[in-house]
Amino acid sequence: MGIKFLLFLPFLEIFLFILFGDVIGFFNTIIIIVVSGIFGLWLLSPGKNNLSIQQINIEPLNWLCKRLAGICLIIPGFMTDFLGIMLLFRPLRQIIWSLMPSTLKNFVNSSDIYKKYEKKPDSKIIDADYKDLDEQ
Repeated sequence: MGIKFLLFLPFLEIFLFILFGDVIGFFNTIIIIVVSGIFGLWLLSPGKNNLSIQQINIEPLNWLCKRLAGICLIIPGFMTDFLGIMLLFRPLRQIIWSLMPSTLKNFVNSSDIYKKYEKKPDSKIIDADYKDLDEQ
């Protein structure tokens, strides 16, 4: 299904351009596409998100969804803009997740991405102080 969708996507985008251009007008359609592209660039700008690695590590899915939304908004077209807007809002991400193929869901659920960061109850933490022997 993936390659068929990628081949079908440009035709769908062109169809939606024509449809929205007929309904809301040519210049309004162009303005919406340009504004969504600028918003996508703003989402991806490095100065906007001065997040440290620890903050990204707490919510990696949120960070990833914002980046994917920015990429989708940069790509000109109403279908990708709609997908990018859905990725920005957390409640709408569940709709996208329900549309994903089961093979992708099984791959994500079976990966060890989140398992390696879980605290293990049987792990022993040793707290120690160190002393520099050269500073005497």
